[in-house]
Amino acid sequence: RPAEVWGDTTRRSSSRSAITFRIVAGLKSSVEYLDKALEPTGLPSVMYLSTNVFNMERARSSIINVTSNACCDTIGLRINTKASLYDKNRESRMPKQKGMCIAVFAKHGASPKQAIWRSVVDLLAANAFHVLVCDSMLSSGSSRKSKPECDEANFEFANLALIKKKAKIAVIIGGDGTFLGTARELADCNIPLIGINQGRLGFLTDIRLDDINPTLIDTINGQSVSENRAYLEGQILRQGKVVENHIALNDIVISRGIVGGMVELRVEVDGTFMYDLRADGLIVSTPTGSTAYALSADGPILHPSLAGLLIVPVAPHALTNRPIALPQHSTIDIFVTGGKQTGVHFDMQFNGRAKVGDQIRIKVSPHPIQLLHPARYDYFAMLRQKLHWSASPTEAPHKTRGLRDSGHAK
Repeated sequence: RPAEVWGDTTRRSSSRSAITFRIVAGLKSSVEYLDKALEPTGLPSVMYLSTNVFNMERARSSIINVTSNACCDTIGLRINTKASLYDKNRESRMPKQKGMCIAVFAKHGASPKQAIWRSVVDLLAANAFHVLVCDSMLSSGSSRKSKPECDEANFEFANLALIKKKAKIAVIIGGDGTFLGTARELADCNIPLIGINQGRLGFLTDIRLDDINPTLIDTINGQSVSENRAYLEGQILRQGKVVENHIALNDIVISRGIVGGMVELRVEVDGTFMYDLRADGLIVSTPTGSTAYALSADGPILHPSLAGLLIVPVAPHALTNRPIALPQHSTIDIFVTGGKQTGVHFDMQFNGRAKVGDQIRIKVSPHPIQLLHPARYDYFAMLRQKLHWSASPTEAPHKTRGLRDSGHAK
């Protein structure tokens, strides 16, 4: 019907963004007359987006095909019953931010001629980004030899200090271990992180190697889901003085030494006594780390958006010592009351030592780490793929149903 608003619709998506649009009927219900559709104000029909980030996966079944113009706030509308909003060969619908400085991190010791990270660098350079490659992955000799190569490829090796100063986004190539190490190094500079999975599981690295182009460029250009992840600050105090101070994105683990025997701990939360524990160890985990060591110790999975902490005993002597979730603002004090060569591990990558009488103080940092996921990111699809949920007991792991959900696996 002419000049009549059909309705306003707002739909929530799993990425916590929303699409708000208004469709106005034209003089006829055919495509060729759609451009003549007018609102009651006399203006042409347009589609308004409440955000530049929206869930592409939900749009797969949509009958609306969207074509953008130079302005990202309004986009034209075409009706096409066979069209799909998601097309791997599409150009980015966000304006490319040419000249933006992108930092690239790869596993320590990677060869300067390694195909994967060089292909990522070449892709970024081809899209007019200024690329800095962290030189921590190279030996002193290889960084000198690779200088002519990086000039030709339109990138340069840089130290961490220069990257913190110039980079706007960091791309991390590797597994979860590489991601965790880089995230700790960049925790104090608020640089968003994008992960490319070159490891095994890849809970934190979203982009598959066979899907780098165009997913990486689209994610950088704004078709992404931004998420803040809390990390832990841990201190080892001896006679009231701080002897070690480190951070962890996954967890801080207090464990027994290699000579055998359990560790004995006294646990307090916000100054209130919780319990005495004799066990192989104790895990203090963030929601991010709830799918790591804590999960293997029978801890629950916490959704990353939850503001909480986990305390998970490892093989406790008393079977009634169970995992417990605490508010994120809690301060946890763990006193070592017995045991030999007690270890304190931060993301299982940095290892400290605690003596009997030492105190380990753990709390959540007030400054979260920002992750950028592809627009089609789905946390539950990721869990289905990594943990083989929804699989029949007779199915082989590589045939698990649901692996294709949201593009997380082929």
